[in-house]
Amino acid sequence: MGAAMIWLMLKARFYWAAVFVLGALVVGFYAAMLLAKLKGASLDVIAPDAILVLAFAAGILARWLQMRAMTQQLRFAFSDSLPRGALKRIARDPSLLSLDGETRTVTYLVCGIRGLAELASAFNDRPRAFTQMMEQVLTPLMSQILRHGGVIGRLTADGFTAYWNAPLDDARHALHACDAANGMVTALSRTNETFQSPAGHHIPKVEIGIGIATGPVVAGGFGGHGRLSYTINGDAVRLAARLQAVSRNYGPAVIVSEETREAAVNDFAFLEVDYIAQGKDDPPVRLYAMLENPMGRSSPKIRALVTFHEHIFQSLRNQQWAKARGLVEQCRNLSGACQSLYDLYMARIRFFESNPPGPDWDGAFRPVLK
Repeated sequence: MGAAMIWLMLKARFYWAAVFVLGALVVGFYAAMLLAKLKGASLDVIAPDAILVLAFAAGILARWLQMRAMTQQLRFAFSDSLPRGALKRIARDPSLLSLDGETRTVTYLVCGIRGLAELASAFNDRPRAFTQMMEQVLTPLMSQILRHGGVIGRLTADGFTAYWNAPLDDARHALHACDAANGMVTALSRTNETFQSPAGHHIPKVEIGIGIATGPVVAGGFGGHGRLSYTINGDAVRLAARLQAVSRNYGPAVIVSEETREAAVNDFAFLEVDYIAQGKDDPPVRLYAMLENPMGRSSPKIRALVTFHEHIFQSLRNQQWAKARGLVEQCRNLSGACQSLYDLYMARIRFFESNPPGPDWDGAFRPVLK
C-alpha cells in the first residue's frame, strides 16, 4: 500500500493518493475486524496505518515545499508579470509552461502614456514626484491586466505591454484583453480625479493610448547568462505597437485590429475609424475603436454612429468626396462626437481631392503607419 501511495504521488494527483490512503485505512480496519470475528486473530493495524498516514503527510509537505520553491522561481523569472493563479497552476504542473518555443494565437496589448516628454518637463525640479506620479498611474493599469488573466510582457519608457493565451491557454483571450482595456480606461479616470482633487497636486490630466491586436506569434523562453524570460514575437506584437502609436489620431478610444474586433464583437461595441497601410505594397488593415461595454451595443446612438461610419468609408472607397464630406459633417453634430477624428477625415478628403488615388485604389490611406 505504501508503494502504491508513492506511485500515485509521483504519477497522478495528490487527490487520488489521498483517496487511496483513505481507502487503505478503511480496508485495513475491516480486514482486522473480519479476522478477529472469523479466526479469533488479533491483527495490529494501528501501527501500519499510522506509518501510512505519516508517509502521506511527509509527501504532502515535500510537495508543498517543492511548489513553494517553484513559485518563487517563477516569480523571479517573470518579475510578477503572471497572475497569481497562473503561477500556482504552473507550480502544480510545470509542463504547462513550454519554454522550447511554440506557435500560439495571442491577443497583444500595448499601453503608453501620451505626451510623456511634455508631462516630464513639468517635473524638472521634482524628479521624485514624477516617479511617484508614474507609479500612481501605471499600478492600477497593470493591476487590470493581472485581474483579467493577462501576462505583463515588458515595461517601456512610457508604459507596458501585455498578452493573453500564453503561456497558459485562454479560449477568450480577445475578450479578456478588451475587458482589461475597458478597466484601464476607468482606472485612469479615477486616478485623474485624484490628481485634480483639492488634496492632490494638480497634475495635468494624463492620457493613455492603447493598441490591441490578435494573431499568431512565436512564444517561448529566451535569454542568456543564466537569465530566462518568456517572450512572444510576431506580427500581432508589431501591429499592436503601431495601433498604440496612431491611437492619438482617433481621440481617447482604445484601438483594436480587425481580428480582435471579430473575436469580441458579441461583447463590446466597435466603430470602424480607419483603413490604412504602412507602405505602397503592404496589405491594408482596418482599425476599430472600442466604444462601450455590452450594455451600449444596443444604443440607438451607437447604431447610428456605426451606420454613418460605414457610409463614410464606402463613400471614400468610391471616391465620392462630396458625399463623404457631408456625412462627416453630420457626424460632427452628434452628441459626444470626437472632433479631432472628423478633422482627420476632412484632411484626408482634401488630400485625396488634390492627389486622386486612381481607378485601382483599394480605399486605404497609406502614409500613416511608419
